[in-house]
Amino acid sequence: MAVMVFFVGLAVGSFVQVAYSRYFPSQSLFAYLVAISIPRSKCKNCHHQLYTWHLIPILSWMMLGRRCYFCQRKITFHHLFFELSIAGLFLLIYLDKGLTFQSGLLMLLAACFLVLALIDFHYFLLPDFFTQSLMWGGLIMAYFNLCSLTINDSLTGIFYGYLMLKLPAICYFFLTKRVGLGDGDIKLAAALGAWVPCQFIPILLIMASLLGIFYFILAKCRTSMHIAFGPFLLLSGYIILYWFRF
Repeated sequence: MAVMVFFVGLAVGSFVQVAYSRYFPSQSLFAYLVAISIPRSKCKNCHHQLYTWHLIPILSWMMLGRRCYFCQRKITFHHLFFELSIAGLFLLIYLDKGLTFQSGLLMLLAACFLVLALIDFHYFLLPDFFTQSLMWGGLIMAYFNLCSLTINDSLTGIFYGYLMLKLPAICYFFLTKRVGLGDGDIKLAAALGAWVPCQFIPILLIMASLLGIFYFILAKCRTSMHIAFGPFLLLSGYIILYWFRF
């Protein structure tokens, strides 16, 4: 079973790359769903449609000698890295928590969070159809008693998550006349509140802020440089979900 979970993780990791690479800011939800489901994968260099065996995680990368079958352009290592990272995380979840509804949900959330984090990191944008889907997912889980939160807990978490970022954003804008936090970050905090008990929301925000500061220092960012806050919110939220919820 562990081997099967690992290979499922490889396949999901491959899909995560497709879901991220085919997103564009001007897309509607319908256009995005079509983009990730219908067109066959192509080489980004020569635009030749890839055969099915070219898409097999890891094996195709090795069989092709790390190069495109048609134009011989080198395939970057990050494709393999994504597949192995997701597969490794899925395997860790399985070994730690077994094969249950909760562990399957953690695997699904990991893939969704990663797609959203990559989009925000690249475009400085958190699409409403992602954050709203995340929020409604948490509410549905609570309503049907599929998690430890009640529907009132989930609604309270949404309110707290929104308020605890909205108020500082308003104060910062009032004092500096500059936007410090985007609406997408505030909506994401609210969406995470649907999943996380409200007493953990301050911890989530503090953890995300510390991770953001650490990245800012490590990447040697300029003080005037914008950084995406969404990935740090998502990582902090996932850590709390993994260790304290499931």
